[in-house]
This record gives sequence, structure tokens and C-alpha cells, in this order.
Amino acid sequence: MKKKIYIVGTIILLPVLIVAAFILIKEGKKLVVEAYVDSLPRATPVPSTDNPDLIRLTWSDDPRTTQAISWRMGPNASAGAVQVQTTGAESSDGTQIQAEKSVVEDPKIENDPVNLCFSAVITGLKPGTSYDYRVGNPETNNWSEWRSFKTAPEKEMSFSFFYLGDPQIGFAAWHELIAKAAEQFPSAAFTVIPGDLVNRGNDRDDWDDFLHAGEIVFSRIPLVPAIGNHERPKGSEPLLYLQLLTLPQNGAPTITPEKSYAFTYSNALFVILDSNEPPETQRDWLEQQLAQSEAVWKFVAFHHPVYSSKPNRDNPELRASWSGLFDKYHVDMVLQGHDHAYMRTHPLRDGKVAPSFSEGTVYVISVSGSKYYDFETRDVAAVTFGKTSTFQVIDIDVTQPDKHTLSYRAFDDQGTLRDEFIVEKPKQKQ
Repeated sequence: MKKKIYIVGTIILLPVLIVAAFILIKEGKKLVVEAYVDSLPRATPVPSTDNPDLIRLTWSDDPRTTQAISWRMGPNASAGAVQVQTTGAESSDGTQIQAEKSVVEDPKIENDPVNLCFSAVITGLKPGTSYDYRVGNPETNNWSEWRSFKTAPEKEMSFSFFYLGDPQIGFAAWHELIAKAAEQFPSAAFTVIPGDLVNRGNDRDDWDDFLHAGEIVFSRIPLVPAIGNHERPKGSEPLLYLQLLTLPQNGAPTITPEKSYAFTYSNALFVILDSNEPPETQRDWLEQQLAQSEAVWKFVAFHHPVYSSKPNRDNPELRASWSGLFDKYHVDMVLQGHDHAYMRTHPLRDGKVAPSFSEGTVYVISVSGSKYYDFETRDVAAVTFGKTSTFQVIDIDVTQPDKHTLSYRAFDDQGTLRDEFIVEKPKQKQ
């Protein structure tokens, strides 16, 4: 009898062992391949020179009165500075601000192993004002061309901004998409990208490619990023993200500065979270930001979706920790990435479809790069589609006497409108 049980048990267990062995071999090969690829020498598609390039605007403080500017120069650059003046002013009326310099090393990059990152924060600016600027080396008089930016308004004013899901790969096509967005909507104030800006977060050549492709937009309107899993390869720290981007340090005190942050623009609050970190580490700070804000509109951006476009990629811990706060303080929109498809939910409250936009939160997933995943239609979804790169434009209108209006539109890489909705809120009587 024991022998019979042993034989039956062996017959049942053998296929399991074979499958397990196959998985281990497959994963082992994958790790070997990854280790081999990581050790290979590479070439950056855009090596540095003595000329300033990869210019990008971010915010590190109040968008009304400050502007952070970063750029790259080759390893021989002795100094860096920004020259800035009010648009239309005489060049003699401008100001020159010295920049901080950091060395960016990647010995695996054969054609540019070392270059320099320069960053400067301009302070004391006037709200709602256009400025011209250029960056470069003041000691050699080697400057970029003049560009312009505009500070945030002092008071409530209409504005628009871009929201882009994961760029990650395919930067040539991605450049065309964001160039089309900027051409179609030249007055957009900034660009929100909730993670996976690059594919290999601690490989500098990937950042060279991304920043080169995005310079057409980022040198004129600020980049507002969040950290994705690809900025933290294999769970490592996002070292290049933190070195190359100058961001606010007003985030959750329980995690590294610049991983989360918040700012107000006109009548809207923006909260940026790091969904790679345990969500509870940012929950108290998130609630504080939402509770103390008197903004008409509230936006939260992070990488991993609260409601995924495919159920097996679900993130219940985020939903358990943060969605109750989104309900409590009525966050209007949650902007996400990671799933490489497009999905917009109905307005949701307590995990259920709310009667109207004014009573629920809209969660959006999108992708702007060239990497796509399969998706499934979910009950909470209002619109879902796949294998399509999109850019989103969100317009905030304050011109109507009796109401505030949010208009949301999603466009594909051909500029075709793929999704839209409008939210209205009554204005409070003075």
C-alpha cells in the first residue's frame, strides 16, 4: 500500500518538479543574460561637447517666483552660468547666476564616459512674467541660444498642461509625439510624466537619449516627473534621476527628498508621489497636503496604477492606503503610467462608480513611448484601448462668471482626438 502511494505521489509531483526546474533554468538564463548585457560597453547616441545641451526646466520651489534650469557640458567645461532677463529687456538689464556643477560618470559609455551636469535656481522672479534665458560657460563665452519661460501666475488664471505616460523607449518616435503636442498646444505651462522616463534608470546614455528627445519641450516649459520602477532598476536608488533633475524638497519626510513633492499652480494643487516606496510612508504627508489645500482642483501623480488596465497587474496596497484620501479630500484626477495601455476610469468613490465627476476621482493610465502591453476592459473603465501612444492636454478655465471648468483631451501620435470629458464646479459667491 505504501509503495502504491509512493508511486502515485511521484507521478503527481514529477510534472511539478519539471515545471519548477524549467522556470529556474529560464530565470537563471535571464539573470545571466541581464548580467552580461549590464557589463557590455555602450555608446551614447548624443555624446557631450563643449557646447551646452540637454537643457531642461524643472521647479525646486515656488513656481511663481523661481525657476530651476539644468544642462550638460563636456568634461572640460570650467564653469557654468545662466543669464536671464525679462523678455523684451535690453541685454544689459539681465542677471547672471552661477550654476552648481556635478560630475556624471558612466565608465561603460565608450564615447563619453564623463561629462558635467550644471544646475541653477533663479529666484526673485515676478509672477506671471515671461523671461529670456541662456546657459553656458561664462569663462569661454560659450552660450546656448536664447530661450524663454514664464512664471506661474500670482492669482487664479486659466492654464493648461500636458500629461504623458511612460516614454521609456523609442525616443525618436517620442520626440515626434511631444513636438506635435507642443505645436498643437503652444501655451501649455508644464509637462507631468508619472515615471519610467527611461528604460535603464542608472545608465546615463538612456538619460542622454531621453533628455535630447525632450529638450524641444523641456527647455521651454518645466518637466514635472515622478519616479517609476525603471528609474530604480532592480530596486536600486534612482541615482541619476536625483542627480540630473532639480526638484522640490518639500515632500514626505519619511523618504529621500525629491522623491515626492507638491506645488500649487494657479487654482490647482499637484502632489507627486513615489509608488515604489511603501505607500504608508507617504500617507500622512499626502493627507496633510490635501487637507491644507484650498485649491479648486487637485491632481495626484505617481507611477503604479490604483486600478490597473489588466487585473493581474493590480496594486491593492496603493488602493488601500491612498484611495480613501482621494475620496475624503476629493482629488479630481490621478495621473499614472506603468501598464503601457490607455485606460480612463469613470469617476470613482469607495471603489464604485460615482454619480458624477464632482463626486468621484478619475484615474488615468497612458503611454507615450513605443512599448505596449495587452489590456482587459474593466467594470470601472470608461475608455480603454491599447497599442497607441498618446499625449493628454488638461485645460483649466476660470473665465466663466459662475463656474470653474476642467477640460481633458487625449490625442494619439497622429494628433487624432481619442478621449475627452469636461468637469464643471460652481464658483463660490464672494
